[in-house]
Amino acid sequence: MESHVLAPSIPRRNLARIRSFAIVFTMCAASIAFAQEPGAINFAMRPGTIPVQPMTQVNETEHLGYFGDPYPIHLAYSLTPTSPQYFSGTTQEILTCERPIKPRCFTATALTVKIADDLKATAAAAGNTFFDKINDNIYQTENGSWEMAVTLYLHNESDPKKDWTVIAHARPISEVSQTIPTSWIVDRILVGSLANFDYANYDGKYFQDDGWLYLIYSKRLITSSVAEHDGIVAQEMSSPSELGSSDPVVLLAPSNIDGGFNSEFFHTAPRHGDTFKLTETGNIIKIAGKYVVAYSAGDYQQLNYKTGIAFSDTLLPKRGETYRRLLEQDTNGVWGTPMHAEVRYLLQSQKEDWPNYVATEVIAPGVPAIVQKLDGRYWLSFDGFLPDDRPPAPRTPHNPFNIDPTHRRPFFVPLRVQVPSHQSVHSATDEELAGWITVSQE
Repeated sequence: MESHVLAPSIPRRNLARIRSFAIVFTMCAASIAFAQEPGAINFAMRPGTIPVQPMTQVNETEHLGYFGDPYPIHLAYSLTPTSPQYFSGTTQEILTCERPIKPRCFTATALTVKIADDLKATAAAAGNTFFDKINDNIYQTENGSWEMAVTLYLHNESDPKKDWTVIAHARPISEVSQTIPTSWIVDRILVGSLANFDYANYDGKYFQDDGWLYLIYSKRLITSSVAEHDGIVAQEMSSPSELGSSDPVVLLAPSNIDGGFNSEFFHTAPRHGDTFKLTETGNIIKIAGKYVVAYSAGDYQQLNYKTGIAFSDTLLPKRGETYRRLLEQDTNGVWGTPMHAEVRYLLQSQKEDWPNYVATEVIAPGVPAIVQKLDGRYWLSFDGFLPDDRPPAPRTPHNPFNIDPTHRRPFFVPLRVQVPSHQSVHSATDEELAGWITVSQE
């Protein structure tokens, strides 16, 4: 099926959340039969299935338990039995679960983010207005201060087809404490312009490595008749509210090598001449000395949104290189080109004949993050749609076949992690790399 985006400037998985851009959604994905009360989830295991588990208890009638873009909140202190697991995201809430992590253990606390008056005035002077906030990604530095990287939408009435995003810094309104602040104010723009339209610039989050702080975010890398690509970059920071002097470094981008990967097209059925591809999210963790980025590809409101991981020996790859994806030979041309290398995703609901197909359990699994448990093992958080709870977004002429994004739910699956400390990413074969992190059947 074919999708038509209104403007390539807007973060694709958030388009219909702030405007209703979709026509009727018609997909061909298997559904689940439920024997429980309305709103309950039956994740009965079947041979060979992936044990997808809900993070929250969803009440469909009152629309509770839904959550978009779950992002694990970094805390200054180490994992202890008394430190809960927290998530922030696009939904204006903080999710909390006391350890150990169990299905439906996360509960929500309201989160508010205001925009400083001087920023509103600066935007207004250029004829622009703020109209939404997403990706409220909270981070606690090693000295205990609380910081937030938040994505803001702007709109110009004279050119309504060019809504765009910027990444900003926010600080707590109240005094700093050991508990996560729930009231914040945006005080500074980090990436993008309040006056002028620009592509992408969203999904900002902090990551510290060897004493250096970075802003990881999604950025437009190519805009031309040949290719339109959004990728993941790292920007060195002087402080949480100030960029460093160096340019952002590309960590992962849609590939053009040997024709690229058909699985990275944004549209489920690319139109003739369609060039738009996207890799986004970019949640990083360091395991056994290797850097692992969990990322998404495709359109978050369609079957083709999926979860991938890629590896690097260094946080910032060497010039001309990027993180290494998991690749597999597409012998039968599942993605359209027989005997061509394709990406092996951790979770995907697009191709039944490709590994880790989960459409009978969850639709459009994406926005992933790898999280470590108290016992040293790992699990993967992500969001998606339940197969029998994926209503179409309201009808408009622009984006047909999209799912209502307010029905995204957070999920998790256990991981089997065997990243060797003695072998580099550079020296590993594709087959070896694919075995380092896999979805566990436990």
